[in-house]
Amino acid sequence: MADEFEIKRFLHDVKNADMIDFVPTEKNRRTRLQIGLTAYDQENLVRNLSVNEYHSGPSKDKDPARTGMVWIFKHDYKGHVLYIKLKEKIIVEGITVIRCLSCHIDHMVLD
Repeated sequence: MADEFEIKRFLHDVKNADMIDFVPTEKNRRTRLQIGLTAYDQENLVRNLSVNEYHSGPSKDKDPARTGMVWIFKHDYKGHVLYIKLKEKIIVEGITVIRCLSCHIDHMVLD
């Protein structure tokens, strides 16, 4: 578990990243279609996550081929709890990038 300072620092990186790179998984796509979440809405909610929405992390990526730590947040969007998994920032050719591995309905929560 991270302390409040660490969470705020990570969220500052997210809010100020040059780019949020959304991984186009089937779950992410299905959620956007199901609840009418546009790409703009998705980026906006990720950039504006709050400390209160923190769930866990930083923790190692479950995929051993990937480096870096992941953070998990839960966000209420129009009555649906979204599970949001973000990777720590990387710098690619001078551009700060945050990868969003997951942004889908949290199936661990009963609607």
